[in-house]
Amino acid sequence: MKKFIIFIISINFLLNNLLLSQQKIVSLTPSITESLYLLDEQNNVLGITTFCKRYSKNQKVVGTYLDPNLEEIIKLNPDFVFISKEGTKKELVEKLKDLKINTIVFEPVNNYQEIKLQFLEISKFVKKEKLAENIIKEYDEKLKKLKIASTKKSVICIISLQPLIVASENSYIGDIINFSGGVNLIKSKLKYPQINIEEIIKLNPEIIIFTDMGITKHEVRNFLKNFKTVAAVKKNKIFILPSDLLCQPNIKNYYYAVKKINEIIIKD
Repeated sequence: MKKFIIFIISINFLLNNLLLSQQKIVSLTPSITESLYLLDEQNNVLGITTFCKRYSKNQKVVGTYLDPNLEEIIKLNPDFVFISKEGTKKELVEKLKDLKINTIVFEPVNNYQEIKLQFLEISKFVKKEKLAENIIKEYDEKLKKLKIASTKKSVICIISLQPLIVASENSYIGDIINFSGGVNLIKSKLKYPQINIEEIIKLNPEIIIFTDMGITKHEVRNFLKNFKTVAAVKKNKIFILPSDLLCQPNIKNYYYAVKKINEIIIKD
């Protein structure tokens, strides 16, 4: 009888764990989607946006990051909807909550410490706290092992050409540049301010980085014709980096972005 009771308890434990691992998730923010994949939750992420990496054909695209389709989300009957407050329409969140859909809204992250805290917060909802702690430890060690440039170089990161938008020192990208051994020349309370061509010429950056968010190599070449006197152009220190690496804040992307920009800075 005692063995039978132990057997029943064990079965219940396994079933409960199985149910926890089969939670249906809709992720409306690409960086959060990537964090869920890192936590080995890819099979439970049933709904994603057009900007999220697709793990399998079973995943349903429920619209864009800025304009998700409410009806498609409802059809999936999710246990959780994960979304970042940044770029989110308040009306969408209110509608989801009115429909009794468990909607978790995360604060935007602007630096490595905030990324780690958000990652731990996400892990709690999917019962993967220990895994998250191990992943954080792994990337902490990887960052420590990087040989960060001792000689700092001035950097400007351009997000958009029309209008001309750059990343300030107070942004997520600004934190990456600083961690990589660079000096972000854009000083602003705004994370991504709009500036003009004359300001870039005056600042005279040693390195100019572009994200590939809708910016082509041809557009970059034409744009740089205005900067023949700028140090970065003279020394051909112009780089185009993937937008998902720089604009989707999660612990994995942060490490690889720091690694890449540090390589750019220390390269002769």
